Amino acid sequence: MAHTGTKEILWSRTFTLTTLGMFFLFIPFALYLPVMPVYLLKELHSSMEAAGAVNGIFLIAAVLFRAQTARLEARFGSRRVLLASGFLFVATNLLYLSATTVTGVMLIRFFSGACFAVANTGIQAMGSRLIPRSRTGEGLAYITTMVLAGGAIGPYIGLSLSQASGYEAVFVFSALVSLLGMLILCSMKIPDERPQIQPGFSFQGLYEGKAVPVSLIVLVIAMAYGGVLTFVAVYAAELQLPAVASYFFVVMAIVSVATRLITGRMYDRFGPDATIYPAIVSMAAGLLLLGCIQSTAGMLWAAALIGTGYGMAVPAIQTLAIQISPPHRASEVTATVFTCLDGGVGLGAYLLGGSILAFGYANVYLSLGLLTLACTPFYYIVRQAGKADLKERIPEKEFP
Repeated sequence: MAHTGTKEILWSRTFTLTTLGMFFLFIPFALYLPVMPVYLLKELHSSMEAAGAVNGIFLIAAVLFRAQTARLEARFGSRRVLLASGFLFVATNLLYLSATTVTGVMLIRFFSGACFAVANTGIQAMGSRLIPRSRTGEGLAYITTMVLAGGAIGPYIGLSLSQASGYEAVFVFSALVSLLGMLILCSMKIPDERPQIQPGFSFQGLYEGKAVPVSLIVLVIAMAYGGVLTFVAVYAAELQLPAVASYFFVVMAIVSVATRLITGRMYDRFGPDATIYPAIVSMAAGLLLLGCIQSTAGMLWAAALIGTGYGMAVPAIQTLAIQISPPHRASEVTATVFTCLDGGVGLGAYLLGGSILAFGYANVYLSLGLLTLACTPFYYIVRQAGKADLKERIPEKEFP
């Protein structure tokens, strides 16, 4: 990797406000992942399949609409799209107050997922364009650290607030926090860019093909992560360890944030292999431990390993995807990576509901651990196959 004597400036006012806005928008996003299944099971007396689908439908909407972000920006401008989708996401949190049926909650979740995906993709793409190329790994690690911090604090607050004050308090809190995130973004000058896109609907116009292979690893890791986020609270209650669920998310959050803070520097100094291989192994080990050891200490150790793996994998793979793709395709690369991320979490939430009924929590988490571990040889094959193409397009000094 190339190193220059003087570091380019990373923490500009715009970059700082972008990360803060992202932080507050991600709190309600992650807050609902463990809270909504419990809400449907306890308050609306739904089935286990519906409890899994309530997160799945949110993320299906996110997958469908995230890929349309560049198209919407081309027509209306990035500023209008970001602000409109963001404030609509704020409003959806209040709609839960009037939803009294499973169908009503599902419809709101779908609309909320669409709004969140468009807003999030716009913010992520804007943030990535603000990062100096020599500090890509570090900058993206900071962005995803803020995302993860919001995502990790959310479940703890949601579970604690629902137990102390009820679910209405959770919905109001989520609306206020997401509103704060939007007000922060409104305080900065958002460039009103209109990206050039190909007419009609095509894969190339929506996604970046060069980013797909590595993004598939994110898909698998996110499936496992979605299964943990959605069902670990119910799993802990079944093991008669209900108090562990909140601390599980705290441990996972602390470890994830800590690892992400160093992942960017590791990536920039040693390259993607030094971060992605350990990330996959750590994630797999945590899932295997979660399936084998059903005690407080075992679950917390599993949380630490899963947090380490997930915390390292997402920024490292996102950085690699951006580096191997054309610079002007930032929105499409972001859509590709986060479509796989959202799709994976959604699949994990949706598919595991039925799998848990058939095989039990322990067997499902063990299977997810083995599936995640299988990403190691897949990543090796992808890296070897792509190196020749990279050497032709990227100067050797910038080769990731």
